[in-house]
Amino acid sequence: MDNYKVGLHHAGSYISSGKPFLKTFASIADGKTEYLKFPNVAKKVRIKNHSTSGTLKIGFADNVRRAFDMPDTGDGRLECTFTSSPAFTISFWLKPGPLVTTVTRILELDGGLSNTRLQGHGSNGAIKLFVNNNPSASADHMTAPNTWSQITVVINGDDNKVYVNGVLALTNVTPAGSFAGLTIGADGTNFDDVYDEMYLFNTAFTEAEALELYAAGAYFDPRDHSQAANLTSWWAFEDNEHRAYFASADSATVINDRIGSNNLTNAGSGTGVFVSGRQLNTAETSHSLTLAAGAEIELNVRTKSVFVKASGATQNCDIYASLTNIPDERMYDLTGPGIDE
Repeated sequence: MDNYKVGLHHAGSYISSGKPFLKTFASIADGKTEYLKFPNVAKKVRIKNHSTSGTLKIGFADNVRRAFDMPDTGDGRLECTFTSSPAFTISFWLKPGPLVTTVTRILELDGGLSNTRLQGHGSNGAIKLFVNNNPSASADHMTAPNTWSQITVVINGDDNKVYVNGVLALTNVTPAGSFAGLTIGADGTNFDDVYDEMYLFNTAFTEAEALELYAAGAYFDPRDHSQAANLTSWWAFEDNEHRAYFASADSATVINDRIGSNNLTNAGSGTGVFVSGRQLNTAETSHSLTLAAGAEIELNVRTKSVFVKASGATQNCDIYASLTNIPDERMYDLTGPGIDE
């Protein structure tokens, strides 16, 4: 048995013994991927391939889900209705396309108050938060082309805030009321942003809670957040191309609400498309290991997840892990972007 050291293997003094973990994947169809998230960060992973033919590809991209690219021309937008509490939080990952000099809409809240929205302003990556048509000051260089940012919008009466990558970027003290709908994307304006992992909580996050969400990294399950009891909607933008993560796949016209019933639906003339996860293709082609039929491998690796992909034939495998006591939501905080981006 070969012994490899790969991936992120340093988490300082946080390393400590944890409980063992075992998962069996049976009948992974040729070309399909199975994804396993550990309840705590693993410090050692052992994988046994029980198949008699074909191979098993092993990788550590924690971002195997897909993202949704809004149309870059025309009136491309997604909308849903929801009933807001007086205070609530919307959080999502955003990757802008080429920044343009014109104003572009990132997100809009509809209902009792008009013109409450988050906008991109100009080619320097600036953003503004409008509440009842009153803008905040512009925060420059908040976004960059083809770069992911995690944005959290907190509506809380007259103390409304925007956090970018866990850091407070904007404040708007205009009184806010209740809302009945959400729109993302353009409204008659060219727009080319990619969206992923959008959450709606019916409570206003504190700065620490916004940072907790960012520190958890890409593709965090919001049901693990400290405010999970207040989670009302989760739009994962998951079309299940790489794996059957949800029972029903999203489509270019309907993004399912995985917690409630507030599905985002296409309300414009354009049609968006799903794009590959941030590093899944790279991980499979350049940063993965191939395990032959009947072989076994032990990996000394700090990771919160692993994916296995069948190649050449149906594959069966066992995955054993020795876990630390580090919650997986701390992985991003301890190591930086790493495999998450």
